[in-house]
Amino acid sequence: MDFLRLRGAGVSPGIAMAEAFLTERVVFSIRRTPIPASRTGAEVKRFREAVERTRVELAGVRDTIRAKVGEEHAFIFDAHLLILDDPTLVKDIERRIAEERISAESALTEVHTHYAAIFDALPDESMRERKADLTDVLTKLYRNLAPGEEGGEKPVAEGPTILVAHDLLPSEAALRFSRGNVLAVAMDMGGSTSHAAILARSMSIPTVVGLHDITRRIRNGDVLVVDGTDGEVIVNPPAAVRKEFQGKKEKYDAYRREMHQVAGWKSATRDGVRFYPMANIELPEEIHHALSYGAEGVGLFRSEFIYLQRSSLPTEEEHFAVYSRLAREVAPHPVYIRTIDIGGDKSLPFLNIEKEPNPALGLRAVRFSLKYRELFRTQVRAILRASALGNVRVTIPMVTEIEEIGEIKLLFAEVKAELAAEGQPFDPHLPLGIMIEVPAAAALTDLLVREVDYLSIGTNDLIQYYLAVDRSNEDVAYLYKPLHPSVLRLLRFIIETADKAGKEVAICGEMAADPLPAMVLLGLGLRRFSMNPIFIPRIKKALRTVEAKAVRRVVHQAMTLKSAQEVEEYLIEKLLVRHPEAFLKLGLTS
Repeated sequence: MDFLRLRGAGVSPGIAMAEAFLTERVVFSIRRTPIPASRTGAEVKRFREAVERTRVELAGVRDTIRAKVGEEHAFIFDAHLLILDDPTLVKDIERRIAEERISAESALTEVHTHYAAIFDALPDESMRERKADLTDVLTKLYRNLAPGEEGGEKPVAEGPTILVAHDLLPSEAALRFSRGNVLAVAMDMGGSTSHAAILARSMSIPTVVGLHDITRRIRNGDVLVVDGTDGEVIVNPPAAVRKEFQGKKEKYDAYRREMHQVAGWKSATRDGVRFYPMANIELPEEIHHALSYGAEGVGLFRSEFIYLQRSSLPTEEEHFAVYSRLAREVAPHPVYIRTIDIGGDKSLPFLNIEKEPNPALGLRAVRFSLKYRELFRTQVRAILRASALGNVRVTIPMVTEIEEIGEIKLLFAEVKAELAAEGQPFDPHLPLGIMIEVPAAAALTDLLVREVDYLSIGTNDLIQYYLAVDRSNEDVAYLYKPLHPSVLRLLRFIIETADKAGKEVAICGEMAADPLPAMVLLGLGLRRFSMNPIFIPRIKKALRTVEAKAVRRVVHQAMTLKSAQEVEEYLIEKLLVRHPEAFLKLGLTS
């Protein structure tokens, strides 16, 4: 095959070169097979036997992964067992068999198609990618309907290889990665928040996704270079290109070694000001990855994933298992659990919530929780129970007014009384914080901060709402400017107000992960930065190179300028030029 350069999205940095190994693509039968009414009972029985075989298979794979890779990756299969045991899902398949008189394969295929379409329609990428877990479980179940096929081994590559797939199911990723011979991954589909991508990052396996048709354009044995940093895959590179990428790989490997060294350094500026880099995560499997990059706690745990692993509402015990695991594994550092942030561009397929004309301004986050109180109460009970471990914090998203905090406090008081009556241990002084991501809340910071224990600023939403800019809209994205003077003034007000009240304040938006804005935040008085774990060493290195008092003077002067461009140019002149080593990006520099 000829030399090709393919562009995708890099979701796990690094560079590797080896021969390609293509995996099978998962395909469900599209043929609807009717069965006689007299056979429906036997067909349901056959389906239940397949469920049991699948349960045994998943438990076996979980134990294998736990032994080979570690507990943090075995958790994927605990989630899959929950999907398999979901009564709504199982009853839907059995109902179709019995009432529509179709084969178990047909019923399972139709249920998969139904839920897959719902997930595909969700605009939020991380929500869409939870479809892979459902597909994974139903694929195993589908195979186990055929006698003699369960547990069958898929072809495996011998020796170092580049794994090429249309999509990679979580269980397949875990099993193949655990063999230790997968040097990199290239996929037609996928995104940065899929289980496969998270697993690849945690195991330092370079990965490029979104290549569309790589599985159709290459053959087994083709030589590939996968550049997970820049999102490029080279097919059958000539000698000169191989040499180029070998040099690039050596630079990246040296950079990665340095970053892991940085992860262990103390988080303090040159003049001794302590700061705290923390991680934004949404899956428990990310904990080990975050800690390895130097995270001093989880600043934002997006609890929505618990709901998206299933086709029905999770139970209190399922919530508790996740939160308590987080608390134990992150201890002695804190874990900030954001309560369910559903609504806007995120939805729960099984609640059948009516589509809103303007979802960004609609029933979402705390508004959703206060409307669906029993759903919220279940989560609150689990968080409070996990708080007995001592390092749990709870964050309420998208608060707009003081009345919402009052309602939240009342609900927490009721649940605490219930747990006390039941003899359940919990932290009676569980720290309660709110997200500042609505301009109205930002303007009321001086009043809101008196009602809570800490603030967390969600700069992504706050800036969009404040500047009235949808940053995903190509026509106006240029107006999304984190260094806009009005944004800096607003952030200064929030940070200084919290500081005067003696309350902790953190930022968990993308500003915290970019060296220049992070320095500005440091100059404004911020000390807690929460971000994607992979950026922690970069920010730690940047902030360690400067003196906080010097940055404060620079930022104070920048606040007098009139435009985002003037601010940026001034900061570059005063900070970047004087401290170029602080602005090395995660990846390769030329």
